[in-house]
Amino acid sequence: MKILIFSDIHGSTSLLDELIEHYSPDRIFGLGDFEVDEFILDLKDVVGVRGNSYFDPDYPIDRFIKINGINILLTHGHTHSVRGGVSSLVRYAKENGCDMAFYGHTHIAHLSKIDDMIVGNPGSLTLPYSPSYPTLIIMDIIEKNIDIKLINANTYEVIKEIKLEK
Repeated sequence: MKILIFSDIHGSTSLLDELIEHYSPDRIFGLGDFEVDEFILDLKDVVGVRGNSYFDPDYPIDRFIKINGINILLTHGHTHSVRGGVSSLVRYAKENGCDMAFYGHTHIAHLSKIDDMIVGNPGSLTLPYSPSYPTLIIMDIIEKNIDIKLINANTYEVIKEIKLEK
């Protein structure tokens, strides 16, 4: 199963459309600050969470998803104070039995393993802060093998990769 994870498109779906065509994902997770109508995201089969933009669809703030026995938290992150670090987010995810937590909000791409938990931020497709180019996360789950890649959305180059066996 291939999962495309993106965040913070702030009204522009053009690059997202290109990425969906390029990767042909089985699932698409959006982490808020979309600023587009919900029906546009529904057409793309986006499973989303609400960001802190007034123009976001009325999605839940946090969403818990289970895939192949992997518990995943999706959140925009503003309610978990991610601008000040991810310790609160990691604690919340662990309290809820999660193996992974993905967040947006900061526009800063991030992928790491913290206390046996994968924590990732796909950055922003339209207003990236760091790095200065658009980024996304692609996660491949094949049986017990998980491959998570932070990717430059312009060149498809892998910036960072974490491989796990669950």
